[in-house]
Amino acid sequence: MEELSIRAKALYEEELAALSAFRASGNKTAALVCRTFPSAVLAGLGLRPVRLPFSVSTSNNAAVKSLVRQDVCPLVLELLQTVQSDCADVIIGMHSCDTTRRFFQESDRFTSLPVHQIQLPATLGDASLGFFNSQVYRVCKDLILGGFSEGYDSSVAEEWYRSRMETAGYLRSVVKTIPPVALQYILHLFRIADPTTLRAKIEKLLAAPVKEFKPDFTLLLSGSPVTPGDDSVAETVEEMGGALIPVNCTGFQMFPEKKEDDFSISSISTSYFSSMKCVRCRPNERTFEHLIDELSNTGASGLIVKSLVFCDLWFTEKVRLKERMPAPVMVVDTGFSSGESERTAVRVEAFIQSLEINGDGCR
Repeated sequence: MEELSIRAKALYEEELAALSAFRASGNKTAALVCRTFPSAVLAGLGLRPVRLPFSVSTSNNAAVKSLVRQDVCPLVLELLQTVQSDCADVIIGMHSCDTTRRFFQESDRFTSLPVHQIQLPATLGDASLGFFNSQVYRVCKDLILGGFSEGYDSSVAEEWYRSRMETAGYLRSVVKTIPPVALQYILHLFRIADPTTLRAKIEKLLAAPVKEFKPDFTLLLSGSPVTPGDDSVAETVEEMGGALIPVNCTGFQMFPEKKEDDFSISSISTSYFSSMKCVRCRPNERTFEHLIDELSNTGASGLIVKSLVFCDLWFTEKVRLKERMPAPVMVVDTGFSSGESERTAVRVEAFIQSLEINGDGCR
């Protein structure tokens, strides 16, 4: 593994420790699962937004497995383990699929943490946007009434939002110079770190003397969320000398586009909802347009779509993805166990070899 990737993992662990110290000093955090709930709004309420899970355990304990069906989504299994720990002060339980809906509706069986539930509409349109915004506003009121916030400050929300976007823009500008595992963990920093100081930390990380990274090819990664510890795709691409750009909801698609100067709750909420490009959205034409644009803009030689086992949101679109993308596509059905990671690595290696890429990154 590249030295930079090792150091990026170490920085992530440092930020986890800093987050624990932050909470120990009396500050409160609000935990999210889906990128669509506007983290800047939570910052405006005086809470530190964090995204779950923080890490992945490759060997879930039997007590946790006894609480759910054996064919549950691996991400939900990890969430179950996480919420049973001291992960946050309050959880925003967004229903992004039937499994997460059931999980959060029964969350009082798994955790004593307060969970504020919210439905994420699958159908796009003005009515869905209005419904979503009303739910975000309701959650904000409930957080204030519950004593988690003293009120909303739009200037704090704006600072949080702009800092994240500026740091994301900087990261985009140097993305092909960063080894895949390092890039993945730098993106994971956005789960837990304060964005107002994050860019300086990333620039310091990248400025340290390391072996220059010159990829022989570039691939895109889309599909299901990638969590800390779920490294098999990035590790395999890195070992084979390539760059890997995550454009999924835990990659660069986590950042919405916003041009308005209004940083009210409804305005920020609209920017997050309107920029969704998840395959769960209906119609999901914008998902395909997003991936086609990313392939064109990055000059990537192929697209890897990671789908979690027992989750059909991405896997059912594999035929259309392969038909419509202007580059080869591999859809891999995987989970978080060591055995599944090994099978994923073998498939990714075979996919790269099938591309027959030469030294210039061309086929």
